[in-house]
Amino acid sequence: MHDRLAEKLKSVGVIIINPVGLKNAGRSDVYFDVKKSYGNPELLQEIAVAMIEQFPLGANCVACEGYGGLPLGAAISLIRGYNLTLVRQDPKNYGTRRWLDGHLPTAEDRIVVVDDVFTTGGSLRRMIDVLNKNGGKVVSVGVVVKRGEGELSVPFRHLLTAEDLL
Repeated sequence: MHDRLAEKLKSVGVIIINPVGLKNAGRSDVYFDVKKSYGNPELLQEIAVAMIEQFPLGANCVACEGYGGLPLGAAISLIRGYNLTLVRQDPKNYGTRRWLDGHLPTAEDRIVVVDDVFTTGGSLRRMIDVLNKNGGKVVSVGVVVKRGEGELSVPFRHLLTAEDLL
């Protein structure tokens, strides 16, 4: 489906064959460094547009966290005009002590959560929980590369699988 995108990601070196530790899934001999593609504005835009095409109708807010999600979420927000919600990995321990920055979702927002790679879904489940507890309604999740299996409480879409890149 996205063969051309897979080739472009390969050409910028997103596949790293070397034992690495993963955030929520132990160790792996393969790492997908999708963030390398974010340094190329045309490629980042192509990824963002491909993700937008998979979003449900009526979505009006994009939420993300960390280096894997923030550049992608910002690009989607700019291209589509969606509100942008930034989810912290931990609440601030000073000032407002909030989990969220940028747009603070309301019940009217239909939020799509985006990230670079799905391995177990742990980070995404936490983001969905934080957003839903803070006034939002998450309607979908989208990632660039799906490398593992896991359950989410909302529809889940991906552009590529690990197999597409190997």
